[in-house]
Amino acid sequence: MKLLVLFLFFICSFTFDTLRAQKIQLLFHSNQLLETAKASLTENSIKQQQLAELTKRANQWLTRPIKSVVVKQQSTPCGNPHEYMSMASYYWPDPSKPDGLPYIRKDGQRNPANELVPDHTSINDWITAVTSLGWAYYFTGEEKYAKRAVSFLKFWCLDTATCMIPNLNHAQIIKGIDTGRGIGIIDIHLLPNLLEATQLFENYPGYATTDKKLVKAWFADLLNWLQTSENGRQEMQTKNNHKTYYELLIASLSVYLGKQKLAQNIFQNAKKLMIDQIDTNGMQALETERTNGLSYSIFNLSAWFQLATLAEQHGVDLWNYPDNVNNRIKLAINYALPYLIGKQQWPLQQINALQPDDFFRLLNRASLQYPLEQYNVNTEKVVFKSANPLHDLFYR
Repeated sequence: MKLLVLFLFFICSFTFDTLRAQKIQLLFHSNQLLETAKASLTENSIKQQQLAELTKRANQWLTRPIKSVVVKQQSTPCGNPHEYMSMASYYWPDPSKPDGLPYIRKDGQRNPANELVPDHTSINDWITAVTSLGWAYYFTGEEKYAKRAVSFLKFWCLDTATCMIPNLNHAQIIKGIDTGRGIGIIDIHLLPNLLEATQLFENYPGYATTDKKLVKAWFADLLNWLQTSENGRQEMQTKNNHKTYYELLIASLSVYLGKQKLAQNIFQNAKKLMIDQIDTNGMQALETERTNGLSYSIFNLSAWFQLATLAEQHGVDLWNYPDNVNNRIKLAINYALPYLIGKQQWPLQQINALQPDDFFRLLNRASLQYPLEQYNVNTEKVVFKSANPLHDLFYR
């Protein structure tokens, strides 16, 4: 094990210096974070174990396949199996109707029958696989990871037999009502992680220039669809977490594709969105009105962390907006904190069991942004075991 860790550290040093020489600016991880992570691997056994866990997870994707959207047994409304399709999570058959149509909403209650349409799971696997492989390649320099990541990009974006058409026309269908909704764009809220991972093997020799251009063209087509389609315009007009994740998605794609002016517009407009969503007490009213209000508050705050991180990389400070006293991100953290560490009872609805680890990962990151705050939570009621080695390498 010790020899493996020493080998990983040696390769990590080589690949880090190579990437730094190429002046690659990642979407969400600054050069300072990269430097710190690299330095911590020298003698920190915990960090070395985290790196070993990261590569272990990536190794699974070296042999594990992902499923194409074309393998689903259900027909899409347009009849093209290459189109992504998913069902509305919280909609169920109407028991008062013989055929159950139209479906009715039960907020916070997932219909298990929706899992029979596998595209949502497949696209999440694709994002997870490319993200894991990209970071494993970065930290180890082993080309097997980049090679596999490139093959997954080609499988999903380019290969005519397996590719997904870059739209979400049929995402989160409500049976008996529509053939897809703008709200369904939330299905790809993790896509920015994949975009950053592709930056890590941008200069891998086995990533052919032609393929690279075609993959970027696929993402450019997706960006165009998000901005111009009916579903995209619907999502653009939302006000809650859907709007935050939509803006994050547009900004990430814009930076990735070199559309800096569009990204800057997103960053500037985000200031008003932040004020609209988070009040001076830190409450996110559009999230707390849901049947899982605390979970959705954390979910939306996660999007703000990524959007603020991306904006900071491009000279816009959302972390401290509008000022140090009325800082909305920090206020939102402080509002949720007593409920997550058991000091207070959540007064609103939370019908499902709370999974607090996402929030405690946010606290790890917030400790770097707001070092004067007491975000290193350690209480008898908090047992935080992160299941994310990449996060741990950078923030724990």
